[in-house]
Amino acid sequence: MAAIDIEKEFKHYLEIFTHDEELGKILAKVSFQELFNDKFLTENSKYTSMDDLIWRSGFGIMNLLEVEQVNQDKWNEYIARNTACKTWHEFGKLAMIDWMKHKLEEAKQAKN
Repeated sequence: MAAIDIEKEFKHYLEIFTHDEELGKILAKVSFQELFNDKFLTENSKYTSMDDLIWRSGFGIMNLLEVEQVNQDKWNEYIARNTACKTWHEFGKLAMIDWMKHKLEEAKQAKN
């Protein structure tokens, strides 16, 4: 998916979640583990888990919280080579889109 499409779709879903009180509560509690789950990583990167993506990066980081400490240009180059996105920020938005879609589907099924 192109960066412009990711941005457009991200804004669309974010608007849905911010205008619904219950969905907004769910959004406020989402974790990195939920966003960057193994299914998402398998479908959108060369790796099967976030741990694998991080450890194989060669940056010497051990978890997602340490990503901010590395050279962001080099990290984005790594992300571009190993994921469906060109930047870490874009990859995060793609994960959010995927998560929001699933949560909306769950909410829809719960109402039926």
